Amino acid sequence: MKRCVIVAAGPIERPERLAALWQPEAGDLVIAADGGLRNAALLGIKPDIVLGDMDSLDLAEAPEGVRVFPVRKDDTDAMLAAKAGIEAGCRDFLVLGALGGRLDHTYANIQMLCYLLEQGCEGRLLDGMHLVTMVRDGSITLESPFKHLSVFSYSDRCLGVNESGTGYTLSGAELTNAFPLGVSNYRLEGEKAVVSVEKGTLLLILSDCT
Repeated sequence: MKRCVIVAAGPIERPERLAALWQPEAGDLVIAADGGLRNAALLGIKPDIVLGDMDSLDLAEAPEGVRVFPVRKDDTDAMLAAKAGIEAGCRDFLVLGALGGRLDHTYANIQMLCYLLEQGCEGRLLDGMHLVTMVRDGSITLESPFKHLSVFSYSDRCLGVNESGTGYTLSGAELTNAFPLGVSNYRLEGEKAVVSVEKGTLLLILSDCT
């Protein structure tokens, strides 16, 4: 599955650890979204495409061939990058620099994960302290180095939620988007954590924060 790596303009926590967690693969399509070009340089990543409305990046900093969009538009720069990746045939998306900073932008990036699901793609938001992803009507095995795990119902409700390989297990549980029952679990050392949902969309947040 061809992977698209999007570098967004959000703050990069612990760049040395993020660089260690993310390892480039042959065939990755790397897209820098606006000010994400600076984050790409910080991480030693050379983007294949640079795009955005240039509200957080001086156009003089951008390379030749940059795709410039109007400031007044419906898509965020990260969403423009996601759509460009889909057009290029990517179905696996890793987004760096998409967490922290302005809360509205962080939430917009979480909504982008849902958009990717609806397009038949997989998406993850990653920084040095967190990994955020979604699963719909299926299961996911988590082998990341992050210990803490929280699951939330992103849809109105999630039915048949199961968690194994975790400190607190769930079996056939129902989660709603009005009560955080799935917050602050943890992966058992040496075991893979498996999370599944029979019906609904789950938001999963892994972290190393205490």
